[in-house]
Amino acid sequence: MVDEVRSAVQDQNARMDPKSPVDAVTHRDPYSYYERLLADSALQYDERLQLWIASQAATVSEVFANPACRVRPMSEPVPANLAGSSSGEIFGQLVRMNDGAKHERPKLTLGRALASLPDADVKMRAQRIAARTLPSATDMAALSSWLIDTPLAILADLLGFAGHEAAMLAAWTREFAACFSPLSTADQLSAGSKAASALGSKMQSLLRSTPARCDSLVARVRTEADVAGWCDANAIVANLVGTLTQTCEATAGLIGNSIVALATLPRLLGEVRRDTDGWAQLVHETSRWDPPVQNTRRFVVESTSIAGVGLQPNSAILLVLAAANRDPCANPRPQEFLLHRPNRCVFTFSRGAHSCPGESLARNIAAAVLATLFAGVPDGWVSQLAWSWRPSANIRLPVFESSD
Repeated sequence: MVDEVRSAVQDQNARMDPKSPVDAVTHRDPYSYYERLLADSALQYDERLQLWIASQAATVSEVFANPACRVRPMSEPVPANLAGSSSGEIFGQLVRMNDGAKHERPKLTLGRALASLPDADVKMRAQRIAARTLPSATDMAALSSWLIDTPLAILADLLGFAGHEAAMLAAWTREFAACFSPLSTADQLSAGSKAASALGSKMQSLLRSTPARCDSLVARVRTEADVAGWCDANAIVANLVGTLTQTCEATAGLIGNSIVALATLPRLLGEVRRDTDGWAQLVHETSRWDPPVQNTRRFVVESTSIAGVGLQPNSAILLVLAAANRDPCANPRPQEFLLHRPNRCVFTFSRGAHSCPGESLARNIAAAVLATLFAGVPDGWVSQLAWSWRPSANIRLPVFESSD
């Protein structure tokens, strides 16, 4: 399947329509395809991908709530291409990549620690770091890198790292995150394993050296771990590293896709600027309208039924989150971008046991970064942008280019 995905990405401009939900991730406009997917059966089998496809909001919700649907297959808790490496060691301890009772305390710890970060402090730090690194309005390569590196620098600052360490941490995180893609090459896997080891070592040193009475995220995690009785130091380090990898692509995509929304919808920037909560609402609606995480997977570990269809162990389900976000049963007028959408229903950050504890933090960082960017670029800048999509099987991340 990896070769099929890579081939589909390379010739996407020649295609009139996606051939599968995986192809759709990097298609110029996948949403007509997703609309047709929603009109099909609640659960359908894709022979080419060898996956069950769930796209309707009710079916996606049912899968998220079903205890027989796990985040990893029982026979492969760590992806085969990561097994035995430093990357695999960290992956195997990530809360969001594991199921079972032993991960309840880590989930509680991380959720409480992230929720305790004051919104005003996050916004202030994010704006300061974004302003310090703001790229030239005409340097599209710098803009695309800035989308990824800036959220990582902000999170590094929140964790408690010194400012001069941000660039090094961002580089390692990029390399490590590349391991998680099914498109990863042997060289990327090797570099990612070295980066994982370096990140683990740096995070372990920070965890040991951070004073107990400190407002950093590392200190908050340590405090909440003590309260919850989570005593596994290696797992704590792994999940602190995991906060960086989860920020790397998802938050960058949230920022980048918000810029694409502003470029695509001419009236939107004016609405955002006139609204007292405009940037936060822009990011939240973008997470529904054109989400950075387009799909995720679940693996059936015991016989169960989804949408009236019997599924056997070892079945795999692709949850098309981007389609579920546009299900009119979940969000009326789904094709419209509504800055103040009533009762907005977003599947992008998952639901249930594996819902992302950093959703609020990611949205706060993205909103602050966007506000800073658009305070520093000339009027009309966004209308001149061009972009393509970075190759990926599930992450929708724009790469900005010169329109000349």
